[in-house]
Amino acid sequence: MTRASDLMDSEECPITFEEWVAFAREHPVLRQDEYLDLVDMGRQTLFTWISPAGGDVGFHWYRGRVALSGTHASDVDRTALADLAVELSANLIGDGGEHYTGSLGMGETEH
Repeated sequence: MTRASDLMDSEECPITFEEWVAFAREHPVLRQDEYLDLVDMGRQTLFTWISPAGGDVGFHWYRGRVALSGTHASDVDRTALADLAVELSANLIGDGGEHYTGSLGMGETEH
């Protein structure tokens, strides 16, 4: 999740760490789990989201964006993830640059 149109530009339009943690702690579908120790970023709080179809997705903040893990599983609803990104005033962009839209959009589109 990023506010930029490209993941590589996330630090230019950042989601701040404080903003992310406050959002995640207050959001009813996100659960605070453990911590992740990143060599270049230090300790990051991990949050988990359970897809309506049952898949787990992990979230942590990284350099102005929110990184997700577990999104490639077949039981993960990317439309619901895109809706969550919209609530954070952000975009859901895949590793290959694909942009995902939420339930108000037209599904996923490639950029």
